[in-house]
Amino acid sequence: MKELSEKELLLLSNYMYLDKCTEYSTIGDMLDSCRAENGWIDERKVEALGVGGCMTGTECRKLLQEMDNASEEFKSLSLVRSIDEPELRAACFAHAGDEDNATVVFRGTGGTYEAWADNVRGSYMRDTDIQKMADDFVRYDCGVYDSITVTGHSKGGNLAGYTAILNRDRVRSCLAFDPQGYGIPSIRAYGIKMKDAAYNIKTVSAHNDYVNSLLTQVARENVYVRNDRTDAVGRHSSFALLDACMFDEEGNIINATADREFAMDKLAELTLAVTALMNVLPGEGNERVSEVLASLAGGALGNDVDKEFKTERFREAMADLSAYCLDTLGIDTEKDLSVHTVADSLYADTAGIKSAAQMLRVNHRELKELSDRIAGIRLNLNFRAAGRLAVETRLKKLEARLAEEESVLDSLVGGLEEIAALIEKCETDLTGKMGVNLTEATA
Repeated sequence: MKELSEKELLLLSNYMYLDKCTEYSTIGDMLDSCRAENGWIDERKVEALGVGGCMTGTECRKLLQEMDNASEEFKSLSLVRSIDEPELRAACFAHAGDEDNATVVFRGTGGTYEAWADNVRGSYMRDTDIQKMADDFVRYDCGVYDSITVTGHSKGGNLAGYTAILNRDRVRSCLAFDPQGYGIPSIRAYGIKMKDAAYNIKTVSAHNDYVNSLLTQVARENVYVRNDRTDAVGRHSSFALLDACMFDEEGNIINATADREFAMDKLAELTLAVTALMNVLPGEGNERVSEVLASLAGGALGNDVDKEFKTERFREAMADLSAYCLDTLGIDTEKDLSVHTVADSLYADTAGIKSAAQMLRVNHRELKELSDRIAGIRLNLNFRAAGRLAVETRLKKLEARLAEEESVLDSLVGGLEEIAALIEKCETDLTGKMGVNLTEATA
């Protein structure tokens, strides 16, 4: 089997965004189902395929027309293996009778909560759940093939690269379009494998795409194609990338000579710096921060769960993060903050009483600062949104205890000040009656 061209791989990566792409035995069968009487692709029939990937019906018709203009060999590709789950869609194409060569194509992020959250988890996890699913598909479902090409767009490109790294023995090449990169834990775990596999990996991205700026790319070559689309969808659209590419007669991209847009270049640097800082957080800090971000990503973009589910997951992530922050700051919410033992330091003379009163004022101020600090943590971490969580309950108990101790301190300070005032009055009275200053006489 002749290896598919870069254009054909990009066509398949776009094709994977159609909901019914895994329901046809060959590419040609799918195209025939969309033809009008004159033989051209009918846009009305195209819509029945379930247009995805932010493509319009018109763009999808153009995509299928490009596929129809491809070689007969391309159109004879058979779908031999597939997986179509909410979090992962992948297809394995091969020619009939060819038991050695195959092409595996991964779709970009599905619309589910877990799919979007999985993207963020790639920053702190060595292997995400969806990456493991992709590896299983290549390793086991497609394991009968000795020479596999992997490809995909966006998260699909990330999965293609991931499977190329872990299946060096059977994946001969990888072409990833606008792919997300890999986090520090993955690089630490698979550094040697990544170095070996990189020779077979190439990425092609729009010069103003933002997803390929996330995390670290692993490839022998990262090239960019100028994209005139400036809207958020157009910057990362697989069809926009196809539309922007120019190909030679062999189907190779010939205009991947652009420089990455300045803002996207700086975004890449910022992402690397932030993830590096997150990875040096003590304990589970990186995971706790990332899970909050994952809950936000899944909540904002996931379309398979209701608002209550998204809210609960966000609250759980915030509760875990808040507990981590309290532990890291060294705030022991179970510690006995009682200050009654301060009374043991009281003295019988005026100077001792005043000194004890000053000590109590210092303790009072420290407890007040601690109370304000805890209140600030609650506000910053939005604990009001997590009213029934364990950390909220612990903080409320601590605040109640602090309020009780403040009341005790107020009473002690007030009593001591009254005693000091009485003693001073007695001193004044005695001085007046005896005509002597007791302080000077004592000295």
